[in-house]
Amino acid sequence: MSAATLNSRASHFVRYSQFGAAAALRLIGWLCVTLLASLGVIALMAFAIGNFTVDGTMLQLDNLASRYVDADVGRQAQFQHYLLIVWAIALTAIGFFRRGSLAQAVRDSEKNDG
Repeated sequence: MSAATLNSRASHFVRYSQFGAAAALRLIGWLCVTLLASLGVIALMAFAIGNFTVDGTMLQLDNLASRYVDADVGRQAQFQHYLLIVWAIALTAIGFFRRGSLAQAVRDSEKNDG
């Protein structure tokens, strides 16, 4: 192989790896924002239970914590299951509504690859 062929292959590899890295970073960013937004939904629900005041929220969280500690293992597992279901629903809903930005990231990476 000549040096020109190796140089050409190396430049193609570098270019495609850069586009792949850029696409991966966009996808990771999309996933991080979606995960944080779904956790924000749970925080908003806790804030709503406390009548949208910090004092009320802290009182409700204290009440929840004391009842959680006093509950038996089965009830704690049931609460964790419910919390996981709420988080999964929020994650799915937010991911559904943010699907356009995910599609845009994939389209941009495909466009740059060509």
